[in-house]
Amino acid sequence: MRLLILTQYFPPELGAPQARLSELAERLLDLGWDLEVLTALPNYPTGNVFANYDPKHPRLERVGRIPTLRVPLSPSNTGFIRRLRCYFSFVFSARKHGPRLCRRPDLLFVESPPLFIAYAALYLSNHWRCPYVFNVSDLWPESAVRLGLVKPGWLTRLAERLELTTYRQAAGVTGQSSDIIDSVRRRSPNIPTEVVTNGVECSHFGPGKADEAAQELLGRHPGPIFIYAGLLGLAQGLDQILDLAKSLPPALPGRFVLVGEGPERAHLEHRIQSESIHRVRILPPQPRERVPALLAAAHVAVITLGMSIPGAVPSKIYEAMASALPILLIADGEAARRVRDAGCGLTLPPGDLPAAQAAFCQLARNQGLRLRLGNSGRAAAESTYSREATAQRLDRFLRSALGATTRRRDKGIAPQMVMVHAPSLPNRP
Repeated sequence: MRLLILTQYFPPELGAPQARLSELAERLLDLGWDLEVLTALPNYPTGNVFANYDPKHPRLERVGRIPTLRVPLSPSNTGFIRRLRCYFSFVFSARKHGPRLCRRPDLLFVESPPLFIAYAALYLSNHWRCPYVFNVSDLWPESAVRLGLVKPGWLTRLAERLELTTYRQAAGVTGQSSDIIDSVRRRSPNIPTEVVTNGVECSHFGPGKADEAAQELLGRHPGPIFIYAGLLGLAQGLDQILDLAKSLPPALPGRFVLVGEGPERAHLEHRIQSESIHRVRILPPQPRERVPALLAAAHVAVITLGMSIPGAVPSKIYEAMASALPILLIADGEAARRVRDAGCGLTLPPGDLPAAQAAFCQLARNQGLRLRLGNSGRAAAESTYSREATAQRLDRFLRSALGATTRRRDKGIAPQMVMVHAPSLPNRP
């Protein structure tokens, strides 16, 4: 069975979707799928095509064992219009080069966001006469509106129409959280759905992964070290870490290390310097393979969201679990429920500085608490959130969706295709 994964983001880029999709793809190969990936030239999060890639031409390569077609786009990580151009340029490029350079699949697996990738999915599904399963990592446009990235209006109405059309024409919809799938089911009750959470390769993480280089990078100053490793973006609400660090009494042990890149990095660096927040350091982004060692060399994982975002469960939770690292989670909703259910951390809602201070004090001063929470997290990672378990869940759903479509076709029941045309933008690649 041939499976084509359609995604705008893929390694060597760093990020949660990139890691999840590449690791799941490797597992699906082991489960018998003949698989390839259609994606963009790597450009995230800097907004520039990586060195050694020709920005104007497609490229065929392998990422691990995964055959990968990369197509050009107009990259950008800033500005509303420029980001829209980035999204739609990938849509047009995938439609142009996919049919010419990819083999016809039996099934498409489509990663969203960006939601506008659905235009490419609908076109390719119709061109190849194959079904697709749509994976929802964030509810767009709802999340974008909540983050203030876009105001309700004609664009959100267009996006909502596209969202519902994409769900209802899919052979199935998967989601990263129960909240996401509940939202899909309310609006598209007749479509097969499945919660396929993010997960972690447990063998890649653990306390024994720490090494001298990681300890040197984090610094030899007294700890405990509270680490944030990931995107320095708007949704993460990382100002909360700086506010917390600034409010703590000097005699209290503990320090923060932020590792990563993103649009908020310059703002955070400016605040640290101008406000003399000595308890916080920001380090450059590190290769994906160095993350396990960095987590193992720290003492607490601090994970934040800036506001309540429906369905948002940061993937950093699962990596912290596998590292036996206790979690200080500044978020609510399903993310907090999963941490509490696993008994692997302390949770508090965004914007509650007194609660953050109290939680920090507990974790900074109580080594026994850190050990107990960390061990519970490791157990949850192995039993519930291993990449093997999530890949098997996805494999069963994909086979079921493909089988149901095949049975309908054999009975002469044709799918109802309603093409939603992408708006025209200039400068297509």
